[in-house]
Amino acid sequence: MAEQAASSKEASVSVLVLVAPGSEEIETVAIVDTLVRASIEVVLASCCPAGSRQVKASRGVQLVADCHIDELTRRDFEAIVVPGGLPGSEVIRDTPLAIDLLKEQAALGRWRAAICAAPVVVLQHHGLLDGAIVTCHPGFQPRLSTSQLSRERVVRDEAHRLITSQGPGSAIEFALELVRVLRGDEVAATVAGPMVLP
Repeated sequence: MAEQAASSKEASVSVLVLVAPGSEEIETVAIVDTLVRASIEVVLASCCPAGSRQVKASRGVQLVADCHIDELTRRDFEAIVVPGGLPGSEVIRDTPLAIDLLKEQAALGRWRAAICAAPVVVLQHHGLLDGAIVTCHPGFQPRLSTSQLSRERVVRDEAHRLITSQGPGSAIEFALELVRVLRGDEVAATVAGPMVLP
């Protein structure tokens, strides 16, 4: 019975990952893949203005989302994740439903995560950093106040329920930090082991 309850709890952990034309493909795929390895349900939602589920990422890789954001039938995700890349971050920034979901997530005290350009282009633009300590791609760091900026590769601000990271090279570390907060250190270690990380 306890095992069934544990399995049910594991299955109930779900994350919404937003993707748009011009999103960074390494970040997007690394996030989704790492979370799935941790038995987290992932919904990859397209913010494509044309309503398409197929998204051409920043380097031309074609990604197919599970749904378009307008087709979402639920809003109760344990975390919402925004990959970086341009113009993908700008497209997500300009998608009203994506911003509504992120604002609601913050108001409910649930986890949000953003990487590369997204902490600045999406979250800061809409006032969703709220004094949190964050990092982002080095090219965007000058747009953050020095009191708010961390130069760590991955930053977890527990008080603001926010995880941020710097770019494609830190995407797996970023995703593993999400696993830690959603499933615990032991699961994160179990996922990281076979990935042969440094």
